[in-house]
Amino acid sequence: MKRHLLLLWTLTLFLVASGCTKNNNRDFPIVSFDEYIYLNNPSSLDLLNIGGAITHSGGYRGLLIYRRYNNNDLNDFGAFDRACPTHYAQDCSVLEISDDNTFAECACGGEKYLLFDGSPSTDAVTSLMEYRCTFDGTVIRIRN
Repeated sequence: MKRHLLLLWTLTLFLVASGCTKNNNRDFPIVSFDEYIYLNNPSSLDLLNIGGAITHSGGYRGLLIYRRYNNNDLNDFGAFDRACPTHYAQDCSVLEISDDNTFAECACGGEKYLLFDGSPSTDAVTSLMEYRCTFDGTVIRIRN
């Protein structure tokens, strides 16, 4: 009897614990692209300084590129899709960079995301879609 009770308790605990797992699946369009950003191009001048941000073509609705200073690395860049993860299918979902280059703002619902790492800074729960980014000292390569 004790053995059956212990087995039942273990199964119940397992079922409850497995029901608490977070669903990390993203329902976001996957597009294939390979973009190059040249820092000597006048349209990229804002990226010469830490905290600079620009928009660029590529990705699903465009790209947000941000020069960050992470782990004492002056050559660290973040590249995010310009589509709001909450409203990506709507035309109003194209994110705009705030005047102080700190946030990306969604016109649909007013969600804000930190450009440093793409995390939500308002009540949104999903972070921005981040893409792979490499820098060789002159050219930033962003791809999916």
